Amino acid sequence: MSSDAPGSRDPRQLIADVITGGDTGRGTIPPLLGLLDVGDRQVRLGAATALCLVAEEHPDAVPVLVRRLADRLDEGPVTELALSYLAVSYPEAVAEGVGDLTDEEQAYIRRQTAVGRGNAILDRSPLSNRDIGRTTLPDQGDGYGPRRVYTEDDETDHGGGGTGGQEQDLDGEPDAAPLVADADWLPIVEYESPFDRLSILAPRDSRRYGDSYRTLGTRDDDEYALAIQLLDHPDGETEFLADLASRLDEWESVSDVENVLTLYGWHREPGPWIATEYTAETLEDRGEFEPADAVWHAVQLAGAVTELHERGTVHGGIDPENVAYYGNVLTEDDRQPPLLDNVGLLGVYRYHFDPATYLDPRYAAPEYYDRRFGRIDHATDIYQLGAVCFRLFTGRAPFTGSFSTIRSQVLDGDVPAPSEVADVPEPVDDIVGKALAREKLARYETTSQLTQELRALGNPDTGSGD
Repeated sequence: MSSDAPGSRDPRQLIADVITGGDTGRGTIPPLLGLLDVGDRQVRLGAATALCLVAEEHPDAVPVLVRRLADRLDEGPVTELALSYLAVSYPEAVAEGVGDLTDEEQAYIRRQTAVGRGNAILDRSPLSNRDIGRTTLPDQGDGYGPRRVYTEDDETDHGGGGTGGQEQDLDGEPDAAPLVADADWLPIVEYESPFDRLSILAPRDSRRYGDSYRTLGTRDDDEYALAIQLLDHPDGETEFLADLASRLDEWESVSDVENVLTLYGWHREPGPWIATEYTAETLEDRGEFEPADAVWHAVQLAGAVTELHERGTVHGGIDPENVAYYGNVLTEDDRQPPLLDNVGLLGVYRYHFDPATYLDPRYAAPEYYDRRFGRIDHATDIYQLGAVCFRLFTGRAPFTGSFSTIRSQVLDGDVPAPSEVADVPEPVDDIVGKALAREKLARYETTSQLTQELRALGNPDTGSGD
């Protein structure tokens, strides 16, 4: 082999030659792929960047490159970085590259990269079923399915008194957002964060409370998969910022609770932002669970809320979009722990924005619709846990229809029984019915009681749902 062949070069020299344009030949692809799992983090990141530059010179090589990267997804975030960049730049070529993979492998790639939201390499695949946009309302049908999505320009009144939005075609092509490695806010966030370095891995993703960026954080040579979220906030509202700071402090103090999403840090400058664990999907993205899995997820969530209440914290906004999952398993059959997201934030945002933007009306307790049912407290969490349990066991929300229809059902209608729409264990109707009681005094007194009854579903003899 010639001494100047790609495979014989010093890794840093090879990367430098590609980045400076000295050598972007196809022959650099194999050795660069081999550098994605070396111990030096700078070499790994450099190799991922170099592979993207080689792809720009040889777009016809993208399908093959994608297949090679797909084989290396377990080697860390840098591989996901390269795949995400290719998904944004060459969606059709990337779709061709994954065409021969199994459904499980395609779903794994979709979850592990930015392709699951917005710029998706599988947008044309039936595997893609994500909603785009931030303000959502339930569809008008009776079954569980895709939701309607609105942007802030819609003039339609949905009964919530909010800004509404223009209905967006879920099959339409979303606006692509560039990578923001040079964003003005990044150096400030990096300085204020508990991490030594932050590297943006994927385009902006619009989430419930603001714009989120998939990020690689490093601290003491350890790497963390993060989401940096720039939170929505009203301009000049000092009271809002003070209330938000209090809730973020509270969330951070309970981040050690099992099944609560970790809040690593937050700050007000340059605008309010948070750094959390990265999650790829929510309960809203998932289908119906088998009864045993539904019990397991319900127990995990109820146990987390129990500990929150014991520490004096009320979530206040539990619904499927606030139950998050890492999304890093190869098959949907693998159990992932459900994680409560956005702890306590609704208690601030509901007074400054349309509440229906931050809490799905189908899961809202009666006290959100009418003050005569009392204030938002631990009993509200119990109701919302019951509504989420309905979703876990049946695959659909407990109420459907327009906002006004849902409001009427919650305040004056009969409590829905899960057995009416799905085959569920016999005690589920009683458990969900008690949690969804209209009057607070008729609900479970504590989430600990709810947790015990859910555990009994898993093993009636021992009361264990593990």
